[in-house]
Amino acid sequence: MQEPIFFEPIYKDYIWGGNRLKKDMQKSTPFEKTAESWEISSNKNGETIIRNGEYQGKTIDAIWENKEIRKKLFGTKTENLEKFPLLVKFIDAETNLSVQVHPDDIYAKERENSFGKTEMWYIIDCKPEAQIIYGLKKGISKKELPNILTSKKFVEYLNFVNVEPGDCIYIPSGTIHAILGDTLICEIQQNSDLTYRVYDWERVGKDGKPRELHTQKAIDVTQVEQELKIEKTKAMKTGKKEIINSPYFKIDKLKIENNVIEESNPETFFILNIVKGNGGIKVQEREYSLKLGDSFIIPSNLGKYELKGNLEILKTYLT
Repeated sequence: MQEPIFFEPIYKDYIWGGNRLKKDMQKSTPFEKTAESWEISSNKNGETIIRNGEYQGKTIDAIWENKEIRKKLFGTKTENLEKFPLLVKFIDAETNLSVQVHPDDIYAKERENSFGKTEMWYIIDCKPEAQIIYGLKKGISKKELPNILTSKKFVEYLNFVNVEPGDCIYIPSGTIHAILGDTLICEIQQNSDLTYRVYDWERVGKDGKPRELHTQKAIDVTQVEQELKIEKTKAMKTGKKEIINSPYFKIDKLKIENNVIEESNPETFFILNIVKGNGGIKVQEREYSLKLGDSFIIPSNLGKYELKGNLEILKTYLT
């Protein structure tokens, strides 16, 4: 029998993390404060291990090498992909993250031998009148970037945007951005761990020293005069809504109050992240319980499955 594929998360204790992954999601993190839970990853900085079914104990990379298994589990769109293309996280920002930017595929390949990094944030929860940093203010030219990114007044050039639970923020490579404090997020991104740090609020790392900045690389890759948009889903009724359609991934949001029948797609796997509620998934006669913070893959050959309960789910798949 085919099954959903569940994973053992990998936890990161960066200095800005909190305790909501443990408290709200019941994550088994060993840290007092945890910044990130890498839910599904084949990145060299953290490879999640499959915890159920035929491939229990293996990493995605271990089965990716077999093209027949890859096609069966991950779909025909992955046949010519060198690596599993996505990385999925939950992020608990108790305090501000650094202001940062990520390179595109061309720059990342030439300079870092890596994928670039386009990503999406879904706001699970945040404090009232919470904000994020989302791009630079209008009217800034590329020529001005070296002076702006090194200016003591750098923060004045940043675009601060109010957010609320249910907001979906698409962050293409080259976008200056930062998650700010008291924000719980699900992040879907390209399979990359490349971050160019621009500004870090004048704080120090665990070693007592300022964390490294990557100013020149940030100048190289930062885009200006971007058209950026937040998709609002807080008032969404039951059903399905497309919230992201990018070159790297598509994302639908599902809101379920009783049950819905879905079916796998032979062209692509689905990643499902539970961002609100409780319920279950039933495949044939077997049922798996689901709660906030659960993540798993629907293999491309799974067939029909039933999602049950009161749930809000992000469903990610390949374009």
